[in-house]
Amino acid sequence: MRQFIEAMNRYELFLKSKKGLLVILLSVLFFNTFLYVKTEYKKIPEIQARKDAAGFSHDKAYRFAYFFYYLGHYPLATLNTNLEYSKKGAEKEIDQRGEDLIMEYMHWSRLGESARVFAYMPNAYMKGSPENPSIKLFNSIIFTISLFTLFFGFWKVRKPLFGFLLLLLINCTPFFIYEVYCHENIFGLLASCFFIILGLNIPLLFSRVNSFKYGVLAIFSGLLIGFFSEFRNEIPVVIVSLLLLYTLATKIKIRTKIIFIFIAIFFFNASKTIIRDYFSLKFEKTMHLVGNNNGHIYNGPRLSGHNLWHPIFCGLGDFDTKYGYEWYDVIAYQYAIPILKKDYGMQINYSGKYITDDYYDTSKLYYKKPEELSNYEKVIKDKVIGDIKNDPLWFVTIVIKRIFKTLTTTIPVPYLGWLLIPLLYFLFKRKRWNFISLIVISLPLSATSILIHSGKGTTYNSLFLYFVLVIIFGLIYEYYNNNLKESNSSK
Repeated sequence: MRQFIEAMNRYELFLKSKKGLLVILLSVLFFNTFLYVKTEYKKIPEIQARKDAAGFSHDKAYRFAYFFYYLGHYPLATLNTNLEYSKKGAEKEIDQRGEDLIMEYMHWSRLGESARVFAYMPNAYMKGSPENPSIKLFNSIIFTISLFTLFFGFWKVRKPLFGFLLLLLINCTPFFIYEVYCHENIFGLLASCFFIILGLNIPLLFSRVNSFKYGVLAIFSGLLIGFFSEFRNEIPVVIVSLLLLYTLATKIKIRTKIIFIFIAIFFFNASKTIIRDYFSLKFEKTMHLVGNNNGHIYNGPRLSGHNLWHPIFCGLGDFDTKYGYEWYDVIAYQYAIPILKKDYGMQINYSGKYITDDYYDTSKLYYKKPEELSNYEKVIKDKVIGDIKNDPLWFVTIVIKRIFKTLTTTIPVPYLGWLLIPLLYFLFKRKRWNFISLIVISLPLSATSILIHSGKGTTYNSLFLYFVLVIIFGLIYEYYNNNLKESNSSK
């Protein structure tokens, strides 16, 4: 053990140097480049994967990359499948085949989160073409940047060994390897966003900082979270982690904390508003373009993001079907549509599928989704609230079971999450507030699995266990290192 601790001391000293920083950053770059290249021709097994939601829906989304890349039009696609991949080809498609132009394919662009289309651009720019587009390069770049930022943050506060062990755990976890490098989806983006925000702001927890500099970082952090939240509606939870970080920071004054919190919230909302306005303007221009070329204008509703009560409804089928809940959209539709017909007098043609048999257009290209129907969310909400009020113990039991599942299935080794409880107790007794803060800041990323649904891989969003394991290792290392120092000083 003595030799091991001495070796760790030397390695930590090396990591604290600029040379150590450079070596780690280059190692991360090379390793993740290797993963990106390798997974292009050899797939990684789905040991851990999110299967609870469609997410990005690449099978629908890729159709919008063509015109967006060449001409900047969005949402615009075509029924023609024989495309010429060039700017002139895209212009010719509009001029000569205007009747094939569409503004929606199935139900992708109408659901909001329009910034998702940007995820295709790195791959398209690299190839010089949006043919066979992929978002894996985008995922890889953001994930690698997040690891850089995370390690640099810990290096800045003189805890590079902690940062190195985090990198090691994260970069070797099957969930991130699969979701970032193999899956045409954006389920890894939540963690990447969190790592960037934590890496940028972690000095607030460990040292005194320049308030102006971190005020600027609060602006950037708010903008970044707002930007990524327009890719995936789970990502706004990172703003909660950021606000917790400001609240728990012991090295800044209360007035400064309040200012940082205000700045982050303001620029988070400003970022979202700017992006939505940007795509709303594009929608209006595209609608005129499609209309002028005799294409198929989409006149249906456009959502700013996924509905809230629909996933809550489906998620209550986590562990039983006592009140008819199930993680299956159609169950919610089959409950709500008869009520909409009876109580609200709505004329709805529905034959028990994922969509209604009604359309927004005469060409029957744009079907109506049940979630888009007026009062649908209200009916679903009333059912959920009513059942919880009538049987609160049933709901509390579900939440407890979700917490248990989150503690049990976060990484491939089960039950390790339960270490959280004794570790928090130990840290509290030792008054190790910085470590407690790190764990607390990571907890909001478990929100989906606790508040919505804990099945089909949603627990893999949780990041607290990575911090728990590294803190435990750090405490053990610290204990033996102190013993070694005492032993050397007594000689």
